[in-house]
Amino acid sequence: MNYRTSLLIASITLSLSIPTQAFAAGEATDADAAYKKRVELSKRIKEMKAMRQALPMPPAAGLFGVYAFPEKGQFVTGLVAQNHKFDGLVQGKDEVSAETAVTTAPNRFFGKPMQPPTLRVVPDSAEANVLMPFINYAVSDKFALVGLAPLIKKETILETFQGGGGTNSLGTSSVSSQGLGDVKAGFIYKAYNEANHKHNILIDAIISAPTGSIKEEDMNLTPMNTMVKTRLPYGMQLGSGTWDALFGLAYWGKQKKVGWGAQYLATIPLESENSEGWRYGDKHEGTAWVSYEWKPTFVSSARLRHETQGEIEGIDSKIFGPGLGANPDNYGGTRTEVLFGVNWMYKPARNLGLEIALPVAEDRNGIQASHQRSIMISWRNAFF
Repeated sequence: MNYRTSLLIASITLSLSIPTQAFAAGEATDADAAYKKRVELSKRIKEMKAMRQALPMPPAAGLFGVYAFPEKGQFVTGLVAQNHKFDGLVQGKDEVSAETAVTTAPNRFFGKPMQPPTLRVVPDSAEANVLMPFINYAVSDKFALVGLAPLIKKETILETFQGGGGTNSLGTSSVSSQGLGDVKAGFIYKAYNEANHKHNILIDAIISAPTGSIKEEDMNLTPMNTMVKTRLPYGMQLGSGTWDALFGLAYWGKQKKVGWGAQYLATIPLESENSEGWRYGDKHEGTAWVSYEWKPTFVSSARLRHETQGEIEGIDSKIFGPGLGANPDNYGGTRTEVLFGVNWMYKPARNLGLEIALPVAEDRNGIQASHQRSIMISWRNAFF
C-alpha cells in the first residue's frame, strides 16, 4: 500500500467517524437531560408524599372554617369563588308554576292602595356569584386568626303578570346588585391534633360585620306595565345589616388513603333588627364527608350537607308590593344537598379545589326560587 492510498483510507475513516461521534454525544446529552427530569420528578413526588403525610386530607372547596392549621408565625392565604343558580319555584317541598303562584299565593300587602290579592311578580331564574379572598395566620400553636371579605354579584330575572289577577304575562325584567358583602373575622382554635393528623378537632368563632349594603335598588317591571325604581327584595341585598356570630365545630381524620370528617356551623344574628327594621333567621348547617387519595397530588371527596334557617323577622317598610321577594315569610326553610369534589396539590402546600353541589331535597318556607346547583372553586396557598 503506497502513501497516497494510506492517506485516502485514513481520510475516509475520519470523515465517517465524525458524524457517528457527534450523534453519540447528542444521545448522551438527551439521556442526561431525561435522567435529570426523572430525578427531579421523583424528588417532587417524594416531597408531596411527605407533605401529604404531615397534613390532613385537604378540605373540600365549599367548606368554611376548615383549614390545615399552620404552626406559630405561619399563615395560609387563598381565594374561594362560588356560583349559585336558581330556576323555577318551589312551595314547601313541591315545584309550582309561576301561573299557579300568581293566582293562589296571597299578597302580604293586600288591602293597601293599589295592592292586588295575590302575587304578581315572581322570579323566573336567579344567579349569585361570590368571590372570597381570605387569610389565616397562626398567632400560637393553638390559635389562628382568620379574615375574609366577600365580593358579591346577584342577578334575578323577574316575570311580571298584568293587573290585579289572571295569568297574562307582561314579560320579564332583570334586577341586579353587586358590591362588598359582610366582612368576617375571628379565630380558629385547634382543640385536638394527633400525630400525622390522624384525628383533628377545630373550633371556629367568627364575627360578621354589617358591611354589606341592605339598601340596594333597581328598575323593575310593574303589573301596570311601567318601569319603576324600587328597593330590591331581601335576598338581593348584599348583607344582613346585623352583627352576626358564626360558630363552628369540625372534626376530620385520615387513615392511609382514606379521609373523613364532619362539621356543624351556626350563624346567629346578635341584634334583634338592623337599621331597616328586620333580620335574617338563625341558620344551622351540618355536613359530613369522605375522601380518597388516588395519588399523592390528587384527592376526591363526596359529602352530604343539610341546612335549616328561620324566616326573616321584622320588615323593611321600603320593600313593598306584590312581588314574591317582598314577603319576609318567603325566606328560610330546609335544604339537603350532595356535593362531589376534587383537590389537586400542584405544588407542596398549594391546592386547587373544585366542588359541585346538587340539591336532593327542599322544604322551603312559603314560595321561593328553587336551588338548582352550586359550584365552588378554591385556591389555597400555605406558607409553612
